[in-house]
Amino acid sequence: MNLTPRMAMAGMMAAALLLSTSVLPAKAQTADPAEPAPVEAAAPAPEPPKADIASAVTCQVLIGQFDDSVAAAKVEDAVKASARTLRGEGNKACNAWDYQAGIGSIRVAIETIGRKPIR
Repeated sequence: MNLTPRMAMAGMMAAALLLSTSVLPAKAQTADPAEPAPVEAAAPAPEPPKADIASAVTCQVLIGQFDDSVAAAKVEDAVKASARTLRGEGNKACNAWDYQAGIGSIRVAIETIGRKPIR
């Protein structure tokens, strides 16, 4: 059988194409970009937490008590600094609606400067 140069070239190209597609890993083959990706149904948004007004007021009252008392407290500056840190952590917790943690931190801060929390 006599092969023309065109027929030989076509045969080699077909063989090369066949070999190249069979050697590629599955990851290398990409999906058709015309096909849209499947869309999953979005999960409903979780319900936001409810504000506990009484606890929020308690947080603010205790913060006010601390702020009014810290300057007049007769304790060392290092103790005042650690109490201010506790007050800041308590304020952040209250602002994040974690009232129990916030109230606890602020109460400890007030007791650290030698005062008794009013609530």
